[in-house]
Amino acid sequence: MSQNGHQPGVSENGSRSKLSKGGSESSFRFTPRGIMYTLVFGFALVTLLTACGLAKEEGSHAELHGSEHWQTTASADTLPGFLDEHTKLTKELYAQVHSHADIMSGMNCYCGCMQGTEIDDPHDSLLRCYWVEHPADEGAVTWTDHSTGCGICKMEMEEVIALKKQGKNTDEIREAIDAKFKPKTSGQT
Repeated sequence: MSQNGHQPGVSENGSRSKLSKGGSESSFRFTPRGIMYTLVFGFALVTLLTACGLAKEEGSHAELHGSEHWQTTASADTLPGFLDEHTKLTKELYAQVHSHADIMSGMNCYCGCMQGTEIDDPHDSLLRCYWVEHPADEGAVTWTDHSTGCGICKMEMEEVIALKKQGKNTDEIREAIDAKFKPKTSGQT
């Protein structure tokens, strides 16, 4: 009997209540099933939070397409993260793409990319060696890392920039690129 004359676990009206080991009423008991549900809920919560965190980072990582890594940025002014692993010159060339895109879109690239490979589609211009997709005006740009490892693409881009600074027009620049980089066929000097 308790101090008030009642049996432990029995209320004044005679109904039984569940008591924990400490003698106070509790509606939650640690059972194997309760522990399992708590763990499953916790795992689901962690998974959801992780997925939400990864979704926020979408576009901040490069995706592999054939032999190229592609990365989309919000605009042409935002360079892709994969350039962090490359030289200052490579970064500077990628930074110049937007201001030379109109010229580059009409330039052949002579590194072999325009023929394509078993795993890569052919490029249609020097611009494709830097940009996979680009907007007609401002907007998201999908970059490729193709040029980061291609000396010919970089040399052609350097030539485009230098000739544009000299005041050459698109046709003159194209002729100069072709003369300097186009492979000579036998019989040509």
